[in-house]
Amino acid sequence: MVWIYKHESHLLYHNDKLITDKGYSGKGEHKNKHSSQYVRDQGPIPVGLYEITAPFPHPKTGPHSMRLNPVAGTSLGGRDGFMIHGDSMKEPGNASNGCIVLHLPYRKQIWNSGDRMLRVEHS
Repeated sequence: MVWIYKHESHLLYHNDKLITDKGYSGKGEHKNKHSSQYVRDQGPIPVGLYEITAPFPHPKTGPHSMRLNPVAGTSLGGRDGFMIHGDSMKEPGNASNGCIVLHLPYRKQIWNSGDRMLRVEHS
């Protein structure tokens, strides 16, 4: 099955089941705002389909960070480098330049599910 992340409601679903409403994407006035999806380094991850890659420890985004590779047909509006990663310890709620930020248990759940596709939707 495909994981689903919804921009504006910041909901994460798997197999039609709500997993969490605690994630976010983007920062400042552009956080979780669909109309800002093409605003570089501030808007949320663009709508589309992404492949979830193996988790790795990242010096800035923390343990169990996962890169998101866009599938052909996903329009990024000139943006790149999207991941799913942890929040900032110093400034919680401000760690995203467009990546999806989730707490560690949810990141582990995504990888452990075996499902490697994420669909980002508007609402």
